Amino acid sequence: MTLTMPITASPASRPTAQQGWAARLDRSRPAQWLVLAGLALLFRGATFGEWNYDVDEQFFALVGRRMLQGATLYVDIWDRKPPALYLVYAGIALISKSVLAFQLAATLSAIVGAYGVTRMARLFAGIGPALMAGTSYLALLGRFGGASGQAPVWYTTLMILAAWAIVTRIESLRRGRIDAAVVGGMAAAGLAVAFKQSAAVETAFFGLVIAGLLLSVPGHRLRRSVTVALLAGVAVLPMAATLAWYARAGHLPELWQALVTSNFARLYVGPDERVWRFGVMISLLGLPILYAVWSWVVLTPVERRDPRRLFVGAWAIVAVIAVAVFPNIYYHYAIPILPPLCILCTVFYERVSVGRIGFAAVLAIALFYGNTLNLTTRWRAHQAAPELVDYVRAETPHRRLLVWGNPSYLYALVGAPPPSRLAFPAHLYDGAERGASGIDEVTEVQHIIAGRPETVVAQSPVIARPVNEANIAQVAAYLKTCRKLRTFTLYDHNGAQRQDVYSRCGGA
Repeated sequence: MTLTMPITASPASRPTAQQGWAARLDRSRPAQWLVLAGLALLFRGATFGEWNYDVDEQFFALVGRRMLQGATLYVDIWDRKPPALYLVYAGIALISKSVLAFQLAATLSAIVGAYGVTRMARLFAGIGPALMAGTSYLALLGRFGGASGQAPVWYTTLMILAAWAIVTRIESLRRGRIDAAVVGGMAAAGLAVAFKQSAAVETAFFGLVIAGLLLSVPGHRLRRSVTVALLAGVAVLPMAATLAWYARAGHLPELWQALVTSNFARLYVGPDERVWRFGVMISLLGLPILYAVWSWVVLTPVERRDPRRLFVGAWAIVAVIAVAVFPNIYYHYAIPILPPLCILCTVFYERVSVGRIGFAAVLAIALFYGNTLNLTTRWRAHQAAPELVDYVRAETPHRRLLVWGNPSYLYALVGAPPPSRLAFPAHLYDGAERGASGIDEVTEVQHIIAGRPETVVAQSPVIARPVNEANIAQVAAYLKTCRKLRTFTLYDHNGAQRQDVYSRCGGA
């Protein structure tokens, strides 16, 4: 891929006679940081301290804490995501085991990402519309499940850093020159793959752009080819190091099963439902897509040929393709699409009247449906969770606990080791996961029941379609041995979830 048109400044990016607060804000990078940080705290702060807000992040935190206790990822505790995500959570737990610690760290990642969006948007518009783009990113994170510590909140920031390294150095790359920022950008993109395999699509795109720009320069082809190869090596280094570490430890088969085989072995939704989910996701991005298309249409032909705009537009298309080709579709998969899309909206935002109205509409819809500012539900969540934790802790004196539903972080809060390598409960009862881990789920549940858990926290109903009928039946039979039942209501980002706490089970 080659971007060869000369860079020409759009009218919005040429020096202007900005007055007052806008001029001062434009000159002060710390002030821009403070604006974005304040907005991030406003949008996300009501969720701080909610360990049950999202099913995935609480499992990430559980795994991180288990790794600090000596568990080997994929061997002693299993999941299919690459290791960087869990290493981040382990590192945070090393500093503080508070839920607030990883939520604040994720918020910092979101702020860095929003700042990167703002700086790239500033290439095409004034500081006001650029900050609108960064603010839109922060608000839309919550709309698509990124209001706390979901995986894309971390690795999308790395992709933003990689994109910034390219878009700000296109002219240098066209002259055959690279600098530390370009090397760091490819390192960031490679590290993103170590958070989530799907980031490889965007990383490959970034690599092709750099290679196309470098190799389009006449002469010294061999030297530039070596440079491209070295940059590719930088990008693959995190995953190469992972492979080397597990090979040396004798656990390469377990790593391969988790990262590769399991992703092909699990049952995915059918093509009709997948197309429907993808269509719903795109429809939820309707306003930003509309603004981005409008912004492109009103550009002059010269502005459309600006290599920086072409790069951001191509990045948006590749991000959409990366989601479209993935065999499953969840709302938080849309998060990597948000940065280029928000940047492309800046021309629309620069239209003083309609742009501000459109920006306000994006914020209002994102924040309303994101539920982070639903203060009634957030208050109930803060009140309900401690009561459940205290009760389960009191009813589980020997710390033999089975969580049969979403709140896997209960293991960490109660101080009970997960009774299986399959510590993410859905891996035991979700029929789509049957056989994917390479571990016999039915045998695992047999072993769990043989250990006589004294307390079972069973969500009603479990969120799975289809379910693992054999394991559902095993646990249902075991619950008949429990002599005490109390029902609680927890609140996550989807609302109220019923939790039945069975205790004094199995003769305990």
